[in-house]
Amino acid sequence: MGKTITLLAALTATTLPLSAMADKPDWRYIEGGYTKMDFDGNESFEPDGLTVNGKYLLNQNWYLNGEYSFFEEGNFDFDMLTVGAGYRLPVNATTDAYFGANLERVDGDIEDETGYSINAGLRTMLTEQIELAGEVGYYDVDDGEATFKIGANYYITPQWAVGANYKVIDELDIMQVTARYAF
Repeated sequence: MGKTITLLAALTATTLPLSAMADKPDWRYIEGGYTKMDFDGNESFEPDGLTVNGKYLLNQNWYLNGEYSFFEEGNFDFDMLTVGAGYRLPVNATTDAYFGANLERVDGDIEDETGYSINAGLRTMLTEQIELAGEVGYYDVDDGEATFKIGANYYITPQWAVGANYKVIDELDIMQVTARYAF
C-alpha cells in the first residue's frame, strides 16, 4: 500500500509541472488519414481506407463535429458518416469534458442504414505537445452497441499534430492514424 501511494505521489509530482505548461485542447481542427476496420473472428475481411474529420467550437462551450470514412476490401466498399454537435465543459486548465449527439449513416454495397450515437469523454493536454483522449458512448445503427475510444495526438507545432486512435463498437474495432491541422 505504501509503495502504491509513493508511486502515485511521484507520478503526480512529475506530471504537475508538465501540465502547468500545457494549454487547453483545441476544438477547431480538421484531420485526415488512414483507417482500418477489424471484425472479431473474421481475419479474412479487414477493410481499410481513408478518413477525414473535424470539430468547430461555435462559442465557449458548443461545438459541431463531423467525420467521413471510406472503407474498401476487394470489390466491397462502404462509407461511414457522422454529423453532430456537443457541449464542452472545462474541467481544469488543461482538461475538457464533453457530451455529444450525432446522426450516423452507413452506406454500403449491400444495404444502407441510418441511426444515432451519443458520447461523453475527456480530452487533456498532458504537455504542450501531447493530448490524450478517452470516450464512452452508445452507437445505434441497426443494433445498439456500447462504444469505447482512446486516442493521442502529438503536436509538432501549435497547429500541426499527428495522432492515433482506437475505437471499439461491440465486435468491431476501428483504428486510425491521422494528421491534424488546428486553426
